[in-house]
Amino acid sequence: MKKLNPIYALLTALIISVSFSCNSDDDEFSNGEPVNLSSSTLVKEFALDDNDSILADLDSVFFAIDVKNRIIYNPDSLPKGTKINRLVANISYDPTSKGEIKITGAQTMRDTTYSYDTQSSDSIDFTGNVFITITAGDGITTKQYRIKVNVHNMKPDSLYWNQMARRNLPARTSNLIKQKTVKKGDLLYCLIEEKDGYTLSTIDNPSSNKWTIKSLKMDFTPKVSSFNATTDALYILSSTNELYTSTDGFNWTNTGKKLYSIVGNYNDVVLGVSEENGKYYHDYYSAKGTTLTKQEVDPEFPISGHSQCLSMENEWSYTNQSVVLGGRCANNELTGSAWGFDGENWGEITRHAIPGYNYPTLFRYTQFTGKDYNKKAYPVWIAMGGIDGQGKLSKKVYVSFDNCITWKEGDELLQLPEYIRAFSQSQAFVFNTTMETRSMNYGWTAMPSRKLPGWWTIGTNGTRASQPIETWECPYIYLFGGMGENGLMNNIWKGVINRLSFKPII
Repeated sequence: MKKLNPIYALLTALIISVSFSCNSDDDEFSNGEPVNLSSSTLVKEFALDDNDSILADLDSVFFAIDVKNRIIYNPDSLPKGTKINRLVANISYDPTSKGEIKITGAQTMRDTTYSYDTQSSDSIDFTGNVFITITAGDGITTKQYRIKVNVHNMKPDSLYWNQMARRNLPARTSNLIKQKTVKKGDLLYCLIEEKDGYTLSTIDNPSSNKWTIKSLKMDFTPKVSSFNATTDALYILSSTNELYTSTDGFNWTNTGKKLYSIVGNYNDVVLGVSEENGKYYHDYYSAKGTTLTKQEVDPEFPISGHSQCLSMENEWSYTNQSVVLGGRCANNELTGSAWGFDGENWGEITRHAIPGYNYPTLFRYTQFTGKDYNKKAYPVWIAMGGIDGQGKLSKKVYVSFDNCITWKEGDELLQLPEYIRAFSQSQAFVFNTTMETRSMNYGWTAMPSRKLPGWWTIGTNGTRASQPIETWECPYIYLFGGMGENGLMNNIWKGVINRLSFKPII
């Protein structure tokens, strides 16, 4: 046998070695370095494919990826009635991983399991239970996510009043005659005239319904409708128009001042109207003293019957304004305009008014602008109820998007339901309620309201949630009392714009 020269044998061995290295398994070595196979099971992005026949801009709907609870969902639900039984999903994950779709219990699609990698353009019936299982490149690590496409089961921009959440006024008996509720500091004070006397109840947040209810005795006869508050005291007029003050609502002192009516307050100053020889004047009182002087009121200013007085703040002014709406003017006509006090003078704010009403209800709240599934919160003023020029009670709702300058009748979604009767002399307050969610079977449950989950929270720029939202604030409207056809209405209604009650956006 012919033997190789030692030098040729060495070269041959080197060539074979190099050839073997070039053809070795890349899963173990690459350029001489070990390769670690990916164990990533993360779904990086999720979106629906564009389909204008189902919904415009469907591919723009935001989806959150809750890694902790393994759920992919759209926090801001699609409009009521959207068909979700034939949607195409665009799902992104590590290129070395594999995805498997499983569908069960759907309305139009049979139970099935298929590879998303080879059938990514197939439509999915999201009316059933849809899962995607990601198997990492290492072939061992897996994670399963549930995919939910949420659709509203109610009209999101409607003003909803929960009949189950209705409460009685905080009184000692059921024989009620009049009521007026005001807010001082963090407390609500509800003054009620009952058949056997007066009751004053307090609470820091009406969501708890845990009132402190006490009988109230006064050595004068109060005008319940004149009950008001400044930042540091409570005020009320007697039947003979003397102005009384109290810090706790139970011990009252005569200020020695007389007023025709109390309009409201500006910080610690009482804003009132006085009458002399048939003429009406803007008048003021403060326990600390005030430099404001009386001025004759404009004939179109509401000297009585206006809404509760609220504070308005905006980005264009360094000072707040006190605002009232509606009422009976010095010229004896009803007005539908809002008037504001800036700390020195009163002025008419409104350019396009609502019809004239006596004792309407006014409050600040939130509405939304934009697309159904991508709307932005916007501050608004809402007015409702009152007595019109023909003496009829109203329940119409009006809205202003520009700080009471222009008003329009609210659309059908804002109007009050049939079970709330027409009223006047009601007061509205907005309080936040802390809501909670918990993950349960890949779903969300809101507490404590069965029907109204809570406020929304704007999330990060991405679609993946590192920490799910567990608590948030929901602003509820509380509507107190009101005079109806048969006298005082013994109600506290709880309302919310539905969109504000949806699950948080993460």
